[in-house]
Amino acid sequence: MIVQERKSASAEFPFARRSLKASASRPLSLRLLVCCLALAACAALGLPGTASADSFSLLSADVAVDVQEDGSLGVSERLEVSFSGDFHFGYRDIPLREGESLVDPSVAERGVAFTRGNQTSLEPGTAGTYGVERRGDTVRIVWYFNARDQTRAFTVSYTLRHVAVAYDDVVDVNLKVWGDQWGEPLSRLVGIETAPGKILRGWGKPVWVRGDVELVGTRATLRAIGVPAHQFVELRTLIARSAFTSTAGMRVERGDAFDRIVQEELADANRYARDHDRIDALKAHPIRTALVVLGIATIPALLIILAVFWFMGRERRTGYDREYEQEPPTDTEPALVPTLLRQGGDAGSYEFTATLFDLVRRGVYKAVPTTTERPIWGGLRHETVSDLELSAGKDGELRAWERDVANVVDGVLDGGSERLSRFRDQIEDERETMHGRFTAFKKHVADEAKRRVWFRSTGALPLVIATVLFALVGGLLVFLAVREWRPVYPRYSDVLLVGVGACLIANAALCLGTLIVNRRLWRRRTRAGQEEAERWEAFRRYLSDFPRLQEAPPATLALWERYLVYGIAFGIAERVLQGAQLHMPEALHEASSIYWISSWGDLGSGATSLSIGDLASGFGSALAPPNSGSGGGGGGFSGGGGGGGGGGGGGFG
Repeated sequence: MIVQERKSASAEFPFARRSLKASASRPLSLRLLVCCLALAACAALGLPGTASADSFSLLSADVAVDVQEDGSLGVSERLEVSFSGDFHFGYRDIPLREGESLVDPSVAERGVAFTRGNQTSLEPGTAGTYGVERRGDTVRIVWYFNARDQTRAFTVSYTLRHVAVAYDDVVDVNLKVWGDQWGEPLSRLVGIETAPGKILRGWGKPVWVRGDVELVGTRATLRAIGVPAHQFVELRTLIARSAFTSTAGMRVERGDAFDRIVQEELADANRYARDHDRIDALKAHPIRTALVVLGIATIPALLIILAVFWFMGRERRTGYDREYEQEPPTDTEPALVPTLLRQGGDAGSYEFTATLFDLVRRGVYKAVPTTTERPIWGGLRHETVSDLELSAGKDGELRAWERDVANVVDGVLDGGSERLSRFRDQIEDERETMHGRFTAFKKHVADEAKRRVWFRSTGALPLVIATVLFALVGGLLVFLAVREWRPVYPRYSDVLLVGVGACLIANAALCLGTLIVNRRLWRRRTRAGQEEAERWEAFRRYLSDFPRLQEAPPATLALWERYLVYGIAFGIAERVLQGAQLHMPEALHEASSIYWISSWGDLGSGATSLSIGDLASGFGSALAPPNSGSGGGGGGFSGGGGGGGGGGGGGFG
């Protein structure tokens, strides 16, 4: 008969057996070896708090539950603990629900009983004694010993009354054999329940714990491995009411409960099975799942960004319809025009270089054409290139950012003169000081652009709000899911929470990236700023389309030189120089301080034509921060729990 009554976890819940087998395939000794190796590695690396801190590991827990004929539950817990360091006490906190009670507590080790005393403090006490204290709805049992770097096993025993529930047909024994207050994981758990009569049904709970339950007549055996910290384990059994002679040790409720409880447990198991199937369906259709995730992760943010751009970032037309402007349309300084056209951002090396050439054009510095020997082919040969030798010129009123450029140049000249080709080396020799001046240059350009009220950034506000909301809601969803995450059998709802939360965080990142990277989507120019920007765009098109210079070339040297200065600011100096080489009269370039004829007879060649981009990038590299360098029946485990007396947790110290 015993053989006929034997049932395995897979009889009603086949997925529970798969879980246990998958986990059991890893030997306990191997897992302990891995843990030891990890601890040794941490100690070798000198991680704080690892090498010297006392610690303990819960190796196993064997819980014996004797269901007595009056419904009282005699519980005996054998806890095997591995200590690393000095330990002097252990404790168990056992929560009790209303009407439940705990009697006859005791502690023993290897069959030797501890003596009951009055001390219950969590500090060293008299070895071989224990104390019991009621703390609200919890009974605390504290026992005292001395252990150092060894493995010990303690047995804590007590009797629980009024935990089991007697119905007309069955007695429901729902006991937490392991509590969720333990802060350490448990390697192995075995719970054995013996009853005064046949156990009709049994379940281990919750389903996400790796384990199974086996019924043999009047005995139910629960096995679980790898129980995480703060994870409870329940053993629930149904025993025939006729097996009990009294109800003194249990609660009594009217009516039959067998079918209802079985259906509840089956419904729990089926719900988790459906979750498992739904998760498998997501895995079975990766393309569809990826498309859905991609849509949720981008479409909400894209809709917000599109709305912000349409209503707050899109530039309004002003009625300006000219394709070209043949002269600089306003007196706006070359360092400011790129900021206007790109709707903000930091000034860079091109604006710095353009300001330098503008100071030369205005006579603040003198520039004399010269030549420089430059090594090529790794120093095997040298070539002569055109260069400019700069020295101090006349005094003049300078704007704040122009003064920053002048401070850099004056630091290089040091009261004398220096060739433009050597500026980079001289700046790098005083990189820290020069970088501070370059930072001040960028700040003063930004301050001036702000003072001129060229832009309206009202679109940033809804993007900031959307970023914060997406991040907060997404983070909250992920937190809620992770807090209740079941590593063995995750709930479908938790998977959805993680997925949706991650997608919302991705939306937040998309909104934040738009704020940082693409200001044109949320910032627009004022009407006056837009009118000026359209004219400067037309002038830039004119400089880029240099053959147009043939139709109406500039008639004055000042205009030619302004062409080059703004061409440098726009990053198209080479186009301007090509046009000047074709169309600039010789008499004008002979009088210019920034155009000259090279040793080969090419107008504007040498340092200004062949390497104006290199000159600007060289300034940017030399003026970078000092640390940046120059580059860059029987049942399985089912249901979710919610019943059960006992449990709780404990610890050692």
